[in-house]
Amino acid sequence: MSLLSPLYNLPNHVIKQQQYYQGSTKPLIMRGARAPIYVRAYTTLWVVGVASTIYAMTSLVKGK
Repeated sequence: MSLLSPLYNLPNHVIKQQQYYQGSTKPLIMRGARAPIYVRAYTTLWVVGVASTIYAMTSLVKGK
C-alpha cells in the first residue's frame, strides 16, 4: 500500500449518479443535490442587481 493509495482506490459512483440524473423528471438545472441552493442564491443576487440598477437609473433621471 502506497502513500497515494487513498486517492485512487475510491469506489466508482458514476453508474449510480448517471441513473439518478437520467431518471429524474426535474428540470436539468435542479437535478443536483445542492442545485436549489445555487439557483436561489443566483436568483437572489440577480434580482438585487437588477433592482439596484433600476433604482440608480431612476435616481439619475430624477436628478437626486
